[in-house]
Amino acid sequence: MASLQLPPPTPSSSLFANAVRGITLAAALSLLTPSQAATLSRSSLGLPTDDLSKRSARELAAIYCGACHLQPEPHLLDRKTWEQQTLPRMLARVGLAPEVVENNPESALLKASGAFPESPLLPMESWNRIVDFYLSNAPTEAIPQDPKPEIRVGLKSFQKLPSKFRTPTPSTSLVKILPSRHEVLLGDDLSQSLYLLNARGELQKTLPITNNAVAAVESPKGYLIAAIGNFQPAETPRGEVLFLGRENDQWSPKKRILHPLPRTTDIATADLNHDGKEDFALCQYGNVSGAFSWFENLGNDQYREQVLIPKSGAIRVVAHDFNKDGSPDLAVLMAQETEALFILINDRKGHFTPHQIFQKHPLFGHTYFEVADFNKDGLPDLIVTNGDNGEYTSPLKKYHGVRIYLNRGGLKFEEAYFYPLNGAFKAVARDFDGDGDLDLATISFFPDYNTNPRESFVFLENLGDFKFEASTFRECIGGRWLTLDAADLDGDGADDLVLGSYIKGPSPVPRFLMENWQNSGPSAVILMNTSKKAK
Repeated sequence: MASLQLPPPTPSSSLFANAVRGITLAAALSLLTPSQAATLSRSSLGLPTDDLSKRSARELAAIYCGACHLQPEPHLLDRKTWEQQTLPRMLARVGLAPEVVENNPESALLKASGAFPESPLLPMESWNRIVDFYLSNAPTEAIPQDPKPEIRVGLKSFQKLPSKFRTPTPSTSLVKILPSRHEVLLGDDLSQSLYLLNARGELQKTLPITNNAVAAVESPKGYLIAAIGNFQPAETPRGEVLFLGRENDQWSPKKRILHPLPRTTDIATADLNHDGKEDFALCQYGNVSGAFSWFENLGNDQYREQVLIPKSGAIRVVAHDFNKDGSPDLAVLMAQETEALFILINDRKGHFTPHQIFQKHPLFGHTYFEVADFNKDGLPDLIVTNGDNGEYTSPLKKYHGVRIYLNRGGLKFEEAYFYPLNGAFKAVARDFDGDGDLDLATISFFPDYNTNPRESFVFLENLGDFKFEASTFRECIGGRWLTLDAADLDGDGADDLVLGSYIKGPSPVPRFLMENWQNSGPSAVILMNTSKKAK
């Protein structure tokens, strides 16, 4: 099917730039045509034009490593990773390794992105001084995480059901509990299909969609699906927004709403301009190019794109009325070089003013967030995970984990809790044990399999005053958990958990684990909440 013709997008990049106190170099480059990018110079980008040899190596690092993102400090990685991985990858971004772009299979698309200057932004001698600065100040070994109490084996409130469904190579990219139907919608990357499971985990229906589903929104008439197109980093746009109609047990053929798109990672629906039609916000994570946009519903499956953040890296979006004016606002988590969370306030007409809530260094690896009132003060708080460790071989990181940011009013948030968790990928907040406070269920896609494999899944029972007791289930390393959902699957009033396993991750794991996953690992695990039954 041919791609849907859209009206021209309406960018709001100037608003975004003001919100972050000046648009970053990466965002500026992404807005240029190839011919404009080819003429970039240090002066046109606001970079120094004086004799760089008179500047210290630290100054050069601050200028050039802080132009596209927050400047990372040397202690954030070990010396070997800086030398062999991170710094060499930056050469093309400052115009010192054009062959990297020329020899890439997606060379034409990379050039068209405008993200790679054709002329060097600094002399090689200055770059070498930056390299020496990082290597001289980086630790020999990665700084380990702070110690934490042992993760106890045995879950008080959950029973693991026998796993009754698996694909030949478990590659689960989506699990979505459908509470009203007591079903689970499971997306698989390799088969490019959706599978419908009942509450016991038994297969009910297979739905080929010829794409990789990563997010789903349920509606009265069916399901809106965000499909990433390329699970691994790629510039070629193969992402899609699909609609699968459903009436009782009758399914309609898939309908392509939007395609092709940059790698698409999340979707949220709401009537964003109060015209009576449901619009949606879309995370087009992309690779080098991407955007965070909302799409105005014009009727008859026609949508107009309104670009809100003209950058790659949008990974998660939530529609919520943050200022309580009766209009849905948008919160978006950005990864890649931005590593920030923004709340965009809606003027009730679909015009958004962005506010940066926090920004971290580019190695932070944000993966997910949720909105929940954690301290019961009537204000929406944020539960945020960071643990992406898969772009290249990289050590475990001290700063990976789960954080709770408390809302202090006026769009000001304060970090109130941090649970160190290697490779943290997702955390959901629910009152799982029915005691009136929010607990956390977390997964890691990059746990420390060698010394602390129980990090794969951690249940944090809330004991009050931001004290938590950590536990897991005995078979926690039976899969490599990429995704997670929480909702009432069996209709007993308590939220259950479904974990999705994607075994072909980008980092190495112990051989015995991979063999076990390949031979008998499940595509999903259901943890049925027993707290209501116990009472």
